[in-house]
Amino acid sequence: MTYHLRLFRIFLALSLALIFPLTASAQSLDSASDLLRQGDYDEAIRQFREIAASKSRDAGQACILLGDALLQTGDMQQAREAYIKARDKKVNDAYLRLAELALLAYNTELASDDLELYRKGLGKGRRALPDESGDLEDRIDRISTMLERVEQLVIIDSINVDADRFFEYYRLSPESGRLLSPDVLPPSFPRADPTVVYCPESGREIIWAAPDADNNFQLVSSICLYGDNWDAPVPLGDVLNEGGDANYPFLMPDGVTLYFANDGENSLGGYDIFITRRDGSDFLQPQNLGMPYNSPYNDYMLAIDESNGIGWWATDRNQIPGEVTIYVFLVSDMRINYPVDSPDLPDRARVTSIRDTWKPGADYTPQLRKIAAIRTSAESDDADRSSFVFTLPDGRIVRSLDGFSSPTARDAMRQLIVARAALKSRQARLDALRRTYSGGNFSVAPDITDLEREILDARRELRRLSNRVVTLEIPDAAQ
Repeated sequence: MTYHLRLFRIFLALSLALIFPLTASAQSLDSASDLLRQGDYDEAIRQFREIAASKSRDAGQACILLGDALLQTGDMQQAREAYIKARDKKVNDAYLRLAELALLAYNTELASDDLELYRKGLGKGRRALPDESGDLEDRIDRISTMLERVEQLVIIDSINVDADRFFEYYRLSPESGRLLSPDVLPPSFPRADPTVVYCPESGREIIWAAPDADNNFQLVSSICLYGDNWDAPVPLGDVLNEGGDANYPFLMPDGVTLYFANDGENSLGGYDIFITRRDGSDFLQPQNLGMPYNSPYNDYMLAIDESNGIGWWATDRNQIPGEVTIYVFLVSDMRINYPVDSPDLPDRARVTSIRDTWKPGADYTPQLRKIAAIRTSAESDDADRSSFVFTLPDGRIVRSLDGFSSPTARDAMRQLIVARAALKSRQARLDALRRTYSGGNFSVAPDITDLEREILDARRELRRLSNRVVTLEIPDAAQ
């Protein structure tokens, strides 16, 4: 769940609890709020604007909910304007919203001022209201502290990719291990949704996230016994949980240093990236990696390729719907931070511009070419080494990627091969669940239904990808 979505749900729950008993116009506010909950933001925004512009006593609360709806569309500027109008209409919750927006902009001083005004307003009126600011003050303090230690990274590239498959775009040397879909796990193994499976070069261990007894995500590992047989998953330790969900592991080749993400009590908001080290069979207390890696948004899946001196991490701080940004940076032997009095420190922490991180006159083309030459895990495992038979409408039968004359058709075929492998894995898992069900364990029935639906969707996607291969190889076939 993204930080904005979590924040929005908290705001919405608080607002709705206060709104509906108040006035006769609550019915129209109720209707608009239903649209907001259903994700029909455009219509919800239109209705909230009408109520906010009216003489209704609910106009102030409509401004609050208008800001919440605008925040869901990514329009932070108009959301702020709506909250300011709510503040001017004496709605105290507006100060809390404005404090959160200031924090998202790394303006901790303004966030503290708005939080203080919010708390002052709680005691006004006929009765004192409960303080719903939660851990906002703690997060303000954490961000203030981390802004004093912003690492000087050289970020040589950034790409925006599909959030569901972002790990497929990391190009790591074989020595660094592989990042894999949870579809590779044995069908009986529990897995978080979403998660990424890390496998070292040896291929003898896998690490991923799975739900614990309370349905919180924890990091687990399994050791390969022989062939394709794996030992039962074992938790890596409660110390990694941090009171939240632990996910997206990456273990360095030394087998000691572990990077992972967690959204618990020591995060700035959403997932943050942490580092820990093995001490014997246990892990030490994790440390927040700080800025610019972490932000008030979701930051996760940091991976280091020591062989090439390149690091990768993903973040949704740029708030692109359905996508995340992957930053590619040069690894340094020693952490050097920006001076605390740097006037552009918040911009450095946010990564406003990757070009501003470059050294004057430096040329990073050689590093980018080296990265481009590295195959991703998906390309290595599921494309060039895979055999297939693909019949084209012109009668050709293609059995290797080299058989396609169009480079884009080859790329589409790679995607088709990956999708075929994922479908095969899902089908194997479904077969195992059906055996479990027939053995008398009826609790897996919902999982079977969900997986059957996923397989139907996957087969439709295979047909789409297959048609795309044909269209790219034989453009006239689309006519």
